[in-house]
Amino acid sequence: MSFFTSLMPKLVIWPLVASLCAGFSFTAKGQELLWLTHSSFFNPNEKHSQSMDIMGETMTMILDGLGDYQTRVLYANTNSAFNLLKSKSHACTGNKTLSEQRLKFSYASKYPQSIYPGLRLYLKKNSPYFKKIKELLDKHQAISVEQALTQIKDAKFGVVNGRSYTGQLDKLISAPTWKKHFWSRSGEDMASGIIDMLFAERVDFIFEYPSIFDRYRPDGGENPLITSFAIAESPPYVLGYILCSKTPQGLALVNKIDKVIEKISRADDYFNSHINWVSESARQDMARYYNQVYGTSKHIQQVTPTSSPNSGQQE
Repeated sequence: MSFFTSLMPKLVIWPLVASLCAGFSFTAKGQELLWLTHSSFFNPNEKHSQSMDIMGETMTMILDGLGDYQTRVLYANTNSAFNLLKSKSHACTGNKTLSEQRLKFSYASKYPQSIYPGLRLYLKKNSPYFKKIKELLDKHQAISVEQALTQIKDAKFGVVNGRSYTGQLDKLISAPTWKKHFWSRSGEDMASGIIDMLFAERVDFIFEYPSIFDRYRPDGGENPLITSFAIAESPPYVLGYILCSKTPQGLALVNKIDKVIEKISRADDYFNSHINWVSESARQDMARYYNQVYGTSKHIQQVTPTSSPNSGQQE
């Protein structure tokens, strides 16, 4: 019996951390594990909560391999999850990019939980800045955000509070020089909220992963005015790691989780959980990167998505 199957009849929801978290319990003997997730499936207040996403799918496979632990799953956004990592001795959260700041209060897994196509710059084709952005395309058909900030003085970029956009983008967002250009979205609906702001033209640009944008866009993919460009400061694929409390219990959990991922990443189900959630045109590229990251030799077979493609979150 899988973790997800055994979880369903045992759901218990209660307020936690100012109503930002919803809790789910899974009974098993052994040590305790508090798993913090921002998978929309585990958020009873989220409009897409009935659909499993790649984060929830890979999470359940990992938890299946942690049968020695008594696991409790809590829905928590990024900031809430980090606060709990700092205050609990046996907590873990998945799908997080690594940064020097995050490693100060957590241990990171050696293997990522999942792999995602990189960030893109989204805007409307009827934006007054569209022509200027196209002029900034480099030979790799990517846009330098630093150049955009330099040449488009009055544009507003929407970002999600608490998320790491990795490396160079984080430095640009936090730099005093550019601070006035960024509008930070807080709250439980951070991802869907910032996308709604782009559609409502309250911001001119947003940085987003295709997996998240396609999941939360309010038009269901029908608005031809929305377009996106690769970002020069973002890698083509991003890895989402598991972070655990920086305690002896957390270190033991990370070591155990790495053994589980090393094993299940060689299984077709884990591979297909990645392939099913990207567009067909990106599958060969995803397979190559998957094999590189996990040290496997997987090949694409005919697969049928269990839900709409590109559904996942990585922060």
